[in-house]
Amino acid sequence: MTTAIRFVAMSTELVTGLQRGAPDANGQRPECALSDGDGIPCRHCLQLGAAGEPYLILAHRPFTTVQPYAECGPIFLHAEHCERHADSAQLPAILGSPQYIL
Repeated sequence: MTTAIRFVAMSTELVTGLQRGAPDANGQRPECALSDGDGIPCRHCLQLGAAGEPYLILAHRPFTTVQPYAECGPIFLHAEHCERHADSAQLPAILGSPQYIL
């Protein structure tokens, strides 16, 4: 059986809350920083942040229930509104960088 891969961005509802200061998966407020242009991958628009753009650093657990694969880890989001990337089988821009972790 072959399973097609799909790239699914974070929901706009969740991201908007985090951009407004809602607590992350660890119950902490996201930290804000300015991009140096070295490729900050936003998990909402699936684009790299440009130099000088504010971005958020926060803890995220992509699963809704606790289970063996429900790890929590750091992610980045644009600090300001960005358009959500549509679900797709196409490789998103953030994975075109030589510096990424799946």
